Formats: sequence, C-alpha cells, structure tokens
Amino acid sequence: MTSPFGRRVALALPGLCLGAAPHASRAETQGWRQFKQRFLTSGGRIVDTGNGGISHSEGQAWGMLLATIHDDRPAFERIFHWTRSTLAIRGDRLLAWRFRPVGGVDDINSATDADLFHAWALLRADERWPGQGYRALARGVATDILRVSCRQIGGRVVLMPGAWGFDHGDHLVLNPSYYVFPALEALAAAFPHPAWTALIAEGERLLAESRHGRWSLPADWIVLRRRGGPVEPEPVRGDRFGDDAVRLPIYLAWSGRWQAPLLRQVGQFWEDATHPYQPAWVTLSGNRISPYPASLGHAAIRRLVLPASDAPRGPATTTSDQGYYSTCLTLLAAAAAAEAPPRRGGAHLAALRP
Repeated sequence: MTSPFGRRVALALPGLCLGAAPHASRAETQGWRQFKQRFLTSGGRIVDTGNGGISHSEGQAWGMLLATIHDDRPAFERIFHWTRSTLAIRGDRLLAWRFRPVGGVDDINSATDADLFHAWALLRADERWPGQGYRALARGVATDILRVSCRQIGGRVVLMPGAWGFDHGDHLVLNPSYYVFPALEALAAAFPHPAWTALIAEGERLLAESRHGRWSLPADWIVLRRRGGPVEPEPVRGDRFGDDAVRLPIYLAWSGRWQAPLLRQVGQFWEDATHPYQPAWVTLSGNRISPYPASLGHAAIRRLVLPASDAPRGPATTTSDQGYYSTCLTLLAAAAAAEAPPRRGGAHLAALRP
C-alpha cells in the first residue's frame, strides 16, 4: 500500500456512508426529450454529432446523470448497459474514453471528468432506483479514480486528466474543468477518504492560480511544473478560455460556490460592453475574442451566472437547433440551476427550462 497522497493513491475504503448529495426531482423536460431523440440511439449510445459521430465516456456519463435528474429509468438503463458493455474494458473500473462508429473503441485511455460523472450518476441512480447494485459500482469507480488518476507533485495532490499521457517528467498538463466539484463532494460523502478533501482543496487552489489575461479567466489547459513556479496556460490547447473552461461556472454554481472569484471574473467578461456579442472564446495571451458568438450552451451558462441579465447578446435557450455539445451544456446548466444551493442573501435560482 502506498501513501494516500503518493504517486498512485491506494485506498482502504471504510464502510461508513455519509450519503450522497441530494438531488432535485424534475419531470422530463422538452430539452431532455429532444436530446434523446437527436443524440441517443436505441442501443444506448450517445452520438457526438459535432465530432464525427463518435461516442465518448463523457457523453455517456452525462447522459446517465441527466437521466437520473429527469427520473428517466428506461433511458438510464439503455445508456448504462451500452456504457458498461462497450467502454468498461480497461481492466480497472474506469472507462475507455473514445468509441468510433467504424472500428469501435480505438483509445482505451480514461477521461477523469467522465469517470467522476460516471461514479456520481451511479450514486444518484442508487438513490432513485435502489437495489440494482449501482452503489457498489460507484464505489469501484471512485476507488480507481483515486488509485489511477491522482498524482502528487511538489506537495500538491492533483487530478490527472487521464490515466496516462499528461505526465511529461518536469511538468504535468492538467485541465481545470475536470474538477467537477459537485461530483467530488458527492463521492467524498459517500466513500470518505482524505484524498477527496485534498483534491477538492487543490482544485480550488488551481482555479485561483490558473487565471490569466485581461479578464483574469481560467485556461482550458494548464501546465504545472515539478520545480514550482506559476501555473501557466498550456501553449497548444490552453491559451484560451473556451469550450473546456466554460464548464467551470456550472460546477461552481452546482456546488454552491457562488462567492468564487472565478464566477465574478467570468461574469464581468460576459458583461463587457465592448463585446459585440457573447464571445465563444478569448485568447489569454492576446485578449482576442472569437470572431463569432458563443453557442446556446454558453448563453445558458451565462444566464446561470448572471440570472438578472437580459442576455441581449445570447440566443434563446432551446435545444431544437443546437449541436451535441451545446445541448449538453444547456441541460447541465439547467440541472445546476435546479439543484444549486441558494446564493448568499438571495433566493434559490429557478430551474432553467430548456
């Protein structure tokens, strides 16, 4: 057994259960029905229509989670069975991240945010439909997230984006948006272990250190060096606040972190009157905004962060004309709005109804 904060975290999980985070009971919405019609096959595969028709562990885990939120047991079971039979092939309890419609699984590396959502969805399924063994499966996934996807670097315990490919010797490449705070907290409550506390604290620290540019925004990908020094945007994929980092406001709101400085900074960026529209991304080195407006999913996140805003530069939140990823962001923002703890000094947010 290695130290719980060693290079690979080993676990001896106690039997005590503190309970998973509560969830809202929500009827099936039009947005969820449209999502199933457009992206969910009869066999349970969720199709990323904007990415060559592939399926990936993230989409499958999101689908499982959204099915529990909408109390849709048939959809959950379809997605669950395809996911477990097709992607749970690594030899541990994590999921292979990519499946192609021709050729099948072609990359068995894991994607840690997907594994977090997968474990959280299983926990919630056990609450909705107990007695199916979902909790035991969630425990196994949680165990291997800590065993496989944790690293220690310079006294810090960090969440690796996948099982391999992100440790470059003198530095690690990390993705701040993989810190899914509501999932981390649900797993910490259900399967107590000190590593969860360390990961949550480190995620908050990384968010504080990984903001750059004129608007002090988080990078999509970052570099953390073993010798210390500032957290830097990863030069190839990380020099922007874009489709990865834009998910962070969802996770902060969902976990009740309304006072997080990042939410204030993102809100100020989206409210900047110099923008002709809500930008889809901005470069952090040159502060250059995208030459086109953000998707409907980004606009839904803006309304989550700025509920009093009339969102004049964002399109209406519907799903009929969105792509796969934008639709997922819209539905996740709606779930966060429905389940988030109240803002300090304010009323609970009403659920967005996509």
